[in-house]
Amino acid sequence: MDMAQQRVYGADDAAGKNKAAKDVARGTLAEGIAGAAAVVLSILGLVGIFPLIMLYVATIAVGAALLFEGGAISARISSLVGQRMENRAELSDIASAMTTEFVAGATGLALGVLALLGIAPITLVSVASIVYGGALIMGGSVTARINALSLNESYESETARSVAKEAVSAASGVQILIGIAAVVLGIMALLNIMAVTLVLVAMLALGFADMLSGGAIGARVLAVFRKH
Repeated sequence: MDMAQQRVYGADDAAGKNKAAKDVARGTLAEGIAGAAAVVLSILGLVGIFPLIMLYVATIAVGAALLFEGGAISARISSLVGQRMENRAELSDIASAMTTEFVAGATGLALGVLALLGIAPITLVSVASIVYGGALIMGGSVTARINALSLNESYESETARSVAKEAVSAASGVQILIGIAAVVLGIMALLNIMAVTLVLVAMLALGFADMLSGGAIGARVLAVFRKH
């Protein structure tokens, strides 16, 4: 291969990575916006402003947030896996987990729409809370692994890398705890224990987690792509 061909392939590769970075940025920004919307709607419902309507729409917003994040990241990670052999198994596992999160978002969104249409609404949003919680539990470990891929190359100092990894572990731990809480609240709601209030609290917590993880995961995935 001559130098001209190498330059052409290099330019194509850079263009592909830039497109991937933009796709991830859009998806995670949309996730953050949808998460923020879920937080606002849940708070409005908790203070008594059309609580049922706010609950159903917040459920849809959380589902949309998971869809945006899972779709954008799984598609771009899959692209990166196709281009690189190094860390291939790790990236493939992340892509699979994010695809699962995408499916969970689609499922919960559908449940929220059906609830909004009046089809067994409390039961469906309770189930959606459980589905979202499970997705967040999986997503917590994925967040840590995505961050680990970039942290290994973002810091030259072993001490700085160690401190950053501790912070990442703490953040992913909080996300997993929110997921567990959402599952528990969803189960309690299915047992008719203050169902509307408990699911609103679950959607508030889930929306908050989505709002934060949108920026955190997006920044780290962008770092991974820019490094390679």
